[in-house]
Amino acid sequence: MKKLIFVLILPLTLIIAQTNNEEKPIDLAGKFALMFQIDQNFDLNSFKGMSFAGKYFFDNDWGVRLAFETYYGESDENSSFHHFVPVFYRSNIDERDFVSYKVIPSIMYNFQNNNSIKFYVGGGPFVGYSNNEKAQSNFQSESSINKINEWYKVYTIGFTFFTNVEWFVTDNISLSAEYGFEYSYTETEAWYGYFSDDDLEEERTTKRTSKYFQDLPVTLGVSIYF
Repeated sequence: MKKLIFVLILPLTLIIAQTNNEEKPIDLAGKFALMFQIDQNFDLNSFKGMSFAGKYFFDNDWGVRLAFETYYGESDENSSFHHFVPVFYRSNIDERDFVSYKVIPSIMYNFQNNNSIKFYVGGGPFVGYSNNEKAQSNFQSESSINKINEWYKVYTIGFTFFTNVEWFVTDNISLSAEYGFEYSYTETEAWYGYFSDDDLEEERTTKRTSKYFQDLPVTLGVSIYF
């Protein structure tokens, strides 16, 4: 219900703001803004899941935008199993590491600078990388030590194009709606190795490439200017 009310009210408020001829145009020259996203529950989150998103305007026509995402995680798990009759023992050690990043620089052009409504087009390249590593060791009573090592690496490059409508509710706060397209090229490399007593007995290597051209979902956002 809240979403329906928002969808109905937002166009009306934009029309009212646009028809207010006495309103002075917002001066963007030299301003920097942090960007946030409004999700479907109207909670404020990071813009498109990025760790940081911001934009800067050189003048009222041209600006740049930078968004980047970074993540690092690791986990260690130890487990053991005992069976007493007959006697049997097994111990497992599972170690995982994951790192990823994505950087999206863009350039923007402002087509409209009337009152508090701005209309931009923009685009730029992006690059992404992720690495997922796993090491598993199995120890069994009266048996050899088995180890499994795996890693997955993903390289991504591409280009995004977007259009953005921004409405300034005050001189320093704006609401926006954005829609765009993305082309990406992804290369995935994977390696699997099975060891017995530190001797490599089995190895498997995989390489895959993919290309995508897709539209991006509509994003509602909030920008705070400084």
